[in-house]
Amino acid sequence: MNHVLTVPPQPNTDLTLHLSKMAMLRVETPIFVESHDILDRVLKEVGTTCTPAFKHFVGHSKAGKSYIFRQFEMRFPAERTPTGIRKEVIYVQVPSQGTITGVVEALLEALGDPKYAEGPVNKKTARLNKLLVKVGCKMVILDEFQELVDKNQNRSLSLTTNWLKELAEMGTLSVVCVGLPSSSRIVRHWEQLRTRFSRTIEIPVHDWTDARSRKVFRSVLRGVYSSMAPFSVPDLTSEELSLRFFIACGGRLGLLWRILDQAVKDAIWESRTEISLAHLDAAFQEAIWYAGEIPMEGGPFYGSLSPDQQQRLCGVAMYLAQRPPKDQEDEELHLGSMQRDKEEAPAKPLSKKQLKAELNRALT
Repeated sequence: MNHVLTVPPQPNTDLTLHLSKMAMLRVETPIFVESHDILDRVLKEVGTTCTPAFKHFVGHSKAGKSYIFRQFEMRFPAERTPTGIRKEVIYVQVPSQGTITGVVEALLEALGDPKYAEGPVNKKTARLNKLLVKVGCKMVILDEFQELVDKNQNRSLSLTTNWLKELAEMGTLSVVCVGLPSSSRIVRHWEQLRTRFSRTIEIPVHDWTDARSRKVFRSVLRGVYSSMAPFSVPDLTSEELSLRFFIACGGRLGLLWRILDQAVKDAIWESRTEISLAHLDAAFQEAIWYAGEIPMEGGPFYGSLSPDQQQRLCGVAMYLAQRPPKDQEDEELHLGSMQRDKEEAPAKPLSKKQLKAELNRALT
């Protein structure tokens, strides 16, 4: 019997250059611009203020907050100078165990310390402080800040606030904390944190029923549409497809990006530049954990959009999107442009019985 060796199709080598297309795509929303303006000012004022600069940003999961701060950090890549490496902005995500040791190790790793996990926390902190000064760091961005405060109570939380205070009081850098809304409640509760931070800035979730929010959401899709070359996509600027995308992502830009990223990668590995409505639907089914739970026959890209059901469908989608089975961002340790991203871990979904009960509660 003759065995035939089947060689799997190889992706178009030119298209593989676009694997990071969505990760690198920059679309500026009003909150994106406002946040960057605030961060730019803080960066310029480092060392000139009478008190250390603390900034606190909050947003719901997958609202796009991490994107804003990763994009800011990317504007300040590591540079090699005659005196060594210079890195003005360091971005890390707080490890899910929520300990000072974990944060110090993450910062050391982001700074390129090969022995980031070695030694007691006081010696690690001393190494960290020296490295921050050595590279000329002016800003440390701690994403998933709620991990650092939600899981530490009483004495542990006191140690956390003291560590943040000492970090900022080096006088040479500012501290920016980014987290879920729960981090805001704890900041207000603990005086040592409350008196250190200025006003909290919120990264909003988009709401189709709000005219201004809907306009911003559609402007994001227009920005994406104008930047999709070499891929051809349906008209993302149309109101109907904008609404379909809103229902698919629940108004959360992180989920919008996830769908589009899946669609782009599918196209690359299938050696095509066309991304049709069917391809978008397939990407949605693959990338979004609640894809089968939206009460819309045919799904958001093919289902009926009767006017009397649109508001309800948007509400259901927003509700489903706000309750991820497990926040994958919390499992991820992102170390900025000096290190690679970690791969997201799979999550266990809610049971159908639990989800039905939650939906009934939310919609009654």
